[in-house]
Amino acid sequence: MKKTPTQKLFDKAWKLCSEYIRRRDFGVCFTCKKKQDYKTMHTGHFRHGKHTPIYFNEYNLHCQCVSCNLYHSGNRDIYLRNIQKKYGIKKGDWLIRESYKVHKYTPAELERIIKKYTKLLAGLDK
Repeated sequence: MKKTPTQKLFDKAWKLCSEYIRRRDFGVCFTCKKKQDYKTMHTGHFRHGKHTPIYFNEYNLHCQCVSCNLYHSGNRDIYLRNIQKKYGIKKGDWLIRESYKVHKYTPAELERIIKKYTKLLAGLDK
């Protein structure tokens, strides 16, 4: 099935966002602390869902190893504890509430996300 222009923008936004998160976290897994080259790591979501307002939210996104993200379903209990330690208990509660909301990303929003992460990645290269 051919992707729509909006789906292509979504994929590009995710690719840039994911690379930024993995590089921001220096290739260290948020849940087990294993360190690897960021290119071999994943960007894990605490709360999943492409149609939520927190899909691209940086509080919801952290570098994870393949084992934690895929084989241990994101290690959500540890993930939540680490969010609470890093950002406070209220942030974890907020992410959970927001994950139940539905959000459809518009092309304009996705373009802004692409621009944001292109700029952030360029800043990491300096």
